[in-house]
Amino acid sequence: MTVLQKLSPPKVKGVVKTTTRSSSSSPCKMSGSSGYYEDDISLEEDDAIVSMPESTLIECFGNLAVTKRPAHLRPPAAFCLPFVSMSNDVMSGHALKHITLTSVFDALHPYVGMPYLNRVDLSTAMNAHWMRNCLEVEQSDLFHRFALEMQVHLTACFGCRVVLDIYGSTRNGFGTRFCDVDMSLSFVPSPPPWATSSDRVMRAVAKALVDFPKVVDERYVNAKVPIVRFRSSDMDMEADISYKNDLALHNTQLLQQYCKWDPERLPTLGVWVKAWAKRSGIGEASKGSLSSYAWIVMLIHYLQQVEPIPVLPCLQEMNHQKSENVYVQGYNVYYWKFVDATRSRRCRASVVDLFVGFLDYYATYFDYSSNVIQMVSKRLEYKPDRWYKYPMCIADPFETDHNLAQGVDQPMFEYIRSCMEHSKKVFTDRRLRAEFLSGYGFDVDEYDSRHRNEMTMETAAQFGEFLFHKCIMVKQAPTRQFRDRSMSQSTSTSNTSSASSSG
Repeated sequence: MTVLQKLSPPKVKGVVKTTTRSSSSSPCKMSGSSGYYEDDISLEEDDAIVSMPESTLIECFGNLAVTKRPAHLRPPAAFCLPFVSMSNDVMSGHALKHITLTSVFDALHPYVGMPYLNRVDLSTAMNAHWMRNCLEVEQSDLFHRFALEMQVHLTACFGCRVVLDIYGSTRNGFGTRFCDVDMSLSFVPSPPPWATSSDRVMRAVAKALVDFPKVVDERYVNAKVPIVRFRSSDMDMEADISYKNDLALHNTQLLQQYCKWDPERLPTLGVWVKAWAKRSGIGEASKGSLSSYAWIVMLIHYLQQVEPIPVLPCLQEMNHQKSENVYVQGYNVYYWKFVDATRSRRCRASVVDLFVGFLDYYATYFDYSSNVIQMVSKRLEYKPDRWYKYPMCIADPFETDHNLAQGVDQPMFEYIRSCMEHSKKVFTDRRLRAEFLSGYGFDVDEYDSRHRNEMTMETAAQFGEFLFHKCIMVKQAPTRQFRDRSMSQSTSTSNTSSASSSG
């Protein structure tokens, strides 16, 4: 295996001169630059290429002591510059004037050898998937109008002011056209005397929705957190209402704030990761795997660990006064409200670079036996004693004593890592693009001659579906039987109890 470097005269015995160039391209698009950071070296298509033996490169890295970090903390290949940058000092005659190297782990990663067109079209496929599935502004406005109409109806029914706040995917920046709408109900300025528990409030809501013409199939679900579930009669929408879910509202605002720091890549990555996890059979907490929210926390943690320049900061860790802390249900929900979008642009890695690094980080290098996946701090967090029984630990950003992966057992944990390892191989397969084009009746050479830059959005969308299919494991996900502790009641069977609770 060899690592490539640019060849340009004059040369002095195995050393080459390189040029620098800054790119103004979008972070989601791959430019002609071989680097991922501002002012990196460039690699022109017509330049000659020379290979450096692996043994020589390893010796060079070892002598310079590039990194002393443990293996699971070293950044994946997508983090750093995959080329060795060397330049000669022609004026003084010295062989080396400047040298920039990545770590051994980066430069020897198989992803370094991915062809340029493969990486471009993979990025285009991910962007096309987001454009086709993201929640549009018009649809979001309809959701908010629906919530406002329901808020007016419940206010009239209860004789006191009711507020419905939307939270979750429809507001945090990772929503799709088909996601459910989650609402939190609260009374302003204070609850009425009869609202003594979540159970009583939700039963009263279920009864009140019977008379709301835009709601069908309403039912009360007596779970750990009682909710009312229903569908809209005039929109393709399913929704849940819970009572005073204040922490969820703050979680939604926090994720939305992170999307503002990197609005071009983070939402695309989030929607792609959620779709990939569900297609792979590891995206449903009810089946013993991980929820979409847990995958987003994992993604943000990974982007905070990117080196040498993180894609995202740790908003809860930024300097602030103790007087700025805000506590909800005993948890500090403070986070930095300022946004500096230029900071994330310093890392120009495309969405496919970051996705491959995401898979590689969690499939191979993260130490699940000792560490907790969390987005509160960049520091390494160790498992508390009460969490050692879990094979995988993901801490909620505010409710830090809640493990989002507590439902994952050992067989499912091993399957999740196998899925990530398998998908990493799919995305680093040099033959993948040619296989897709051939399967759709294209001659690869003729296609490349006619489409020199990248796939059209239509073809890229089909390529995205092809990628999802390739990521599905032949081995099925392990099945796990959950004891159903919830009791769902239709409105017709709960009217009596609802009436007594609202009286």
